[in-house]
Amino acid sequence: MKLRLILKTKTKKNKDISLKFSIAPSKHIGFINFINLARSQDLPIEISFEKISKKGQREESKIYGQFKLQGKVDSKMYELEEEIQESERKRKKLQQKRKQT
Repeated sequence: MKLRLILKTKTKKNKDISLKFSIAPSKHIGFINFINLARSQDLPIEISFEKISKKGQREESKIYGQFKLQGKVDSKMYELEEEIQESERKRKKLQQKRKQT
């Protein structure tokens, strides 16, 4: 299964623009847990950016924002969470089988 974060906005001429970020399978459960926590707490999420130079120096960007999450259908969110957990279980079982042989 693939999971993506999609950011959408509109231009001055009212054209839709989107940016898609793939979320690695190893991060699926953490991402879903974060989303569920944010929704259940009903608190805003802060977004910011960090610039990292080639030498490893980190600098926080001057761009930041806040937003709140809204769910379309709670049952769909739970189905997605269960699907991710099931795929994680299958992946772990497969790894265990490989280690045993």
